[in-house]
Amino acid sequence: MEELYSIGETAKLNHVSVKSLRHYDEIGLLKPRHIDPDTGYRYYSYNQFSFIDKIKRYKNIGMTLMELKDLFQGQDLEQLALFLEEQRQRLDEEEQLLREKRQDVAWLADFFEYSKSLAVQNDVIIRTLPAMHMLCVPCQGDDSMYAMDMELRRISNSPLFQDCQLLNPYGYILDFDHLMKNEMYPTASTVCIRERPEADSPYLFTAPAGRYLCCKAPILSNQWDVDPLIAQCRQENLRPSLTLACEYLSSLYDPRNSPYELRLLLPELPEDAS
Repeated sequence: MEELYSIGETAKLNHVSVKSLRHYDEIGLLKPRHIDPDTGYRYYSYNQFSFIDKIKRYKNIGMTLMELKDLFQGQDLEQLALFLEEQRQRLDEEEQLLREKRQDVAWLADFFEYSKSLAVQNDVIIRTLPAMHMLCVPCQGDDSMYAMDMELRRISNSPLFQDCQLLNPYGYILDFDHLMKNEMYPTASTVCIRERPEADSPYLFTAPAGRYLCCKAPILSNQWDVDPLIAQCRQENLRPSLTLACEYLSSLYDPRNSPYELRLLLPELPEDAS
């Protein structure tokens, strides 16, 4: 006669709980080898331990108890192979999502760190920046900034772009001639996105990688000036092909006084000067 083990002994030897073994019995996944008719005590055989191993192993990779029950009852290895392939694809997707979340964390960490630097940085500097993909809503005639921003929000939630990952910074494309007069004149409202979708759209724009002349400017405040930037542009006879205003944060609660970084795209350097 084969040796039997009490439910407590079985639980201890296989590192499972008594509650789990009782649940497996109730749903028909793993029935005890013997139940004492007088006491109702459950007993398991050594040969059943391998089933407990399989339950633990397949639960660990995401199989539900009911899926396990169907697998054990059907004894169909093709069903197991199909599940494993589906689970592999699911884990690949989860891994991709985790990579994207890590990118978001790194992006936000850099964003807030640079926001802190802008709080004390007042110099005009040259930065070499990577390309930035954006959603871009142009100004329609005399649209206010509020109207542009609301239209940008509407576009970003439209079916074409609702799956795009929006990233900081928000901002504007500015008219350079007005900027040279210390005037804020946006021609478009923008927000960065993680990746440019394959579908073509007039609302997609990529700010090219390159050298940008940069300085801080609180463009939404009542009084602001960029005289040092204006002086340098005039002195060097600069006329950038793109002028961006990128929003950074001084407070999570009051964006009105947020610092903006003005970015003026400079011409490429000659090869012998690089």
